[in-house]
Amino acid sequence: MAEAPTDDDDRPSLLFLLVDALAFLVRRRGLFLVIVLPIAGLAAAIAWLLATQRPFEAWRGHWGWDFLFVLVYAMFLDRWIKETLLDGATDCEEVDNLRRSIVSPGVLALAAGLFAITIGLSVLPWPGSSLVPLVLCVAIAALLALWPPALSAAEPLGLVDALRLGRPVRSLLIVLVLGAVLLALGAAAAVPWALVHLPPHLQAQPWVEPALAAAHRLVDCAVLALLAHVVATLFRRLADWRAPEPDDHPYRDLGRPRRRFRAN
Repeated sequence: MAEAPTDDDDRPSLLFLLVDALAFLVRRRGLFLVIVLPIAGLAAAIAWLLATQRPFEAWRGHWGWDFLFVLVYAMFLDRWIKETLLDGATDCEEVDNLRRSIVSPGVLALAAGLFAITIGLSVLPWPGSSLVPLVLCVAIAALLALWPPALSAAEPLGLVDALRLGRPVRSLLIVLVLGAVLLALGAAAAVPWALVHLPPHLQAQPWVEPALAAAHRLVDCAVLALLAHVVATLFRRLADWRAPEPDDHPYRDLGRPRRRFRAN
């Protein structure tokens, strides 16, 4: 059975990875806004309907809205992973096809599965501490963190292989996912807090709640962009994934040997 590589350059600094992810986000901010503004607009439209249209009042707080945005976030994650993997790639038909490909069904299925696990864990009676579901969800997401890049890159990597691939950076992935979850929970909690603590004349304005909902989704997408860039970078290093090259590239398939991870 082959094992994931464990050399030192496969254990990069989390701080370095986050700075690199932030630099990539700033560099590609135009694309980020093109993708994210419709998501924010959808959140604002839903918040406006729930707040102002009486037939929709009964749907306020329904789990279906969370599931909708989980799928939307999965599509955004898939797109940003592809942009990271193909950053600097030479234009060719294979690169264009991968960049323009629709979201992998596996990414959507994985997102739906994690959502179902989260809901299931949250409704179970946990003695002692309510943090148990959060800890379990973070652990599961960290274990599966390197699977979405493989699915987005159409790499034939199974679940067991993805678990082995992430073994050298497991602690880094746990810290990364925990930080992303805490930031997302903080952004979600900030919306009702702001609605309560805003001046009364602003609370009465119908645009305030939609604007806060849109800001919440913008923050979520920024956090997801950083997360996607880091996991895509780790996947590229550990699996030695390289973007397709044109057939007439003078140095095609030259350089260091490819060290793709495989399990026998």
